[in-house]
Amino acid sequence: MFFYEKGISLIISETKRNSREALNPQMKSLNFLNNILAKIEAKKRGAYDAVMLNVYGKLTEGTISNVFFYKNGILCTPSIECGILDGITRGVVIEIALREGVRVKEDEFTKEDIYASAEVFITSTTLEVMPVSKVDNHEYSVGTVTKFLHKAYMEEVSAYVKNVKAEGPSLWGYE
Repeated sequence: MFFYEKGISLIISETKRNSREALNPQMKSLNFLNNILAKIEAKKRGAYDAVMLNVYGKLTEGTISNVFFYKNGILCTPSIECGILDGITRGVVIEIALREGVRVKEDEFTKEDIYASAEVFITSTTLEVMPVSKVDNHEYSVGTVTKFLHKAYMEEVSAYVKNVKAEGPSLWGYE
């Protein structure tokens, strides 16, 4: 629970994201070497995880997560064209934000954009909505937008699970 309250630290990795022309990022494959190298770099630099840039110097994603930042009243996240995996949790968070009237921008961004933001968080199925307290030497508080989206995401997942359970026993015999 500590990380959800205080946030995690990230670095912008020197290891580049695989080019989408070389390997389609929409395919989860065993070719994960760049991500592993970026994660090792993060650990060596004392960070929880790393964000990779593409070959054009644009933000892509974390080693196992999608990246969001809140800047000038807009929730920003790299577009699929930057070479990211369009994560399920990413999609749910975007859907929630739009439904709740938060402006969302999917585009190309640089590390300077994330440095100049008010809030940063990452998303994944296992991490859910994870606040970020530091990217390289830039610090952030866990802000209201991040807290709101984390809470709304948890409510969405809970409602989904409740609905699935209401449909009856699973195909595998689990209750």
